[in-house]
Amino acid sequence: MKRGTDRILTTHAGRLPDPSNMGEVVMARTGDQGKYDELVKAGIVEMVGKQVELKNDILSDGEFWKTRGQGYFDSRLTGVELVPVTGDKPAWLLANQPERCMLEFKDFFAMYDALGNTPMPGVIIPPATHRHAITGPLKYRGQGTIKHEIEVSKEGIAAAGADLEDFFFPVLSPGWISHFLWNDYYQTDEEYFYAIADFVKGEYEAVVEAGFVLQIDDPSMVTRYGYPNPSLSVEEYRKHAEMRVEALNHALSNISEDKIRFHTCWGSQRSPHTTDPPLRHVIDLILKVNAGAISLETADARHQLDWKIWEEFILPDGKIFIPGVVAHKTTTV
Repeated sequence: MKRGTDRILTTHAGRLPDPSNMGEVVMARTGDQGKYDELVKAGIVEMVGKQVELKNDILSDGEFWKTRGQGYFDSRLTGVELVPVTGDKPAWLLANQPERCMLEFKDFFAMYDALGNTPMPGVIIPPATHRHAITGPLKYRGQGTIKHEIEVSKEGIAAAGADLEDFFFPVLSPGWISHFLWNDYYQTDEEYFYAIADFVKGEYEAVVEAGFVLQIDDPSMVTRYGYPNPSLSVEEYRKHAEMRVEALNHALSNISEDKIRFHTCWGSQRSPHTTDPPLRHVIDLILKVNAGAISLETADARHQLDWKIWEEFILPDGKIFIPGVVAHKTTTV
């Protein structure tokens, strides 16, 4: 992992605005694999060029081409099925569990929905009829899929004339994957999270073996606090979050911390965020993640004073702190 010795290095969280050929990439997903790969590599070249132009030191491939829906689970796991949506189990886990602040700011959300929180005029998105659910023991079968993703990414980076040493490769955490995957099989949350951890373990190791720095994407470390209604106590939430950290560390057990950066944030949703947990409630748990660097959203009006926690908590020796100083939402209270 690169470290700045004479200046502060710059990076970002991974996902970037789409390249100019994104429409072609989307249209080619279900067609010829070779044509699709070439379009993706062309997009990566554009993404890399833009990052270099903006003086970023540590880059990603832009992530514009990576899916996290049906194709993601189908190509990687057995034990997961598409099952019909029902009233008690809608398409997404959080669809029946909105942020608590939605109840407090109904007028805001009504106005927001009318102004822009809907598809563009003329665009109709039909409701999902099925959802992904774990219906049997999870078994990983995605070795070929992750290998292909890595090869395409590396070829795009090489075509851009960039050095692989400068790149990180984001992969979802067990906790964040659970955000989108119903559990209809495992008896306890612990079994559920560790089963997912065993699945992603191979993905993590493949990324590092290929020469990338691994970034763990885990917004759920903090965002889950804002959903249960009634809310969990701080102690209850910490217990839940600690189990997620332990499962993640299990998945990272064969990788050097110097090859890992952990990213969490307060969620990309444009909402008041009044149910965000104060960082002081979870910072010690975040620091328990076996990662050489911690990437944390800090350019957020709701959390602009979170820097004060460093008067109480000490960043462990050798660990890098990556504060996110550019934000994308302005609806926070």
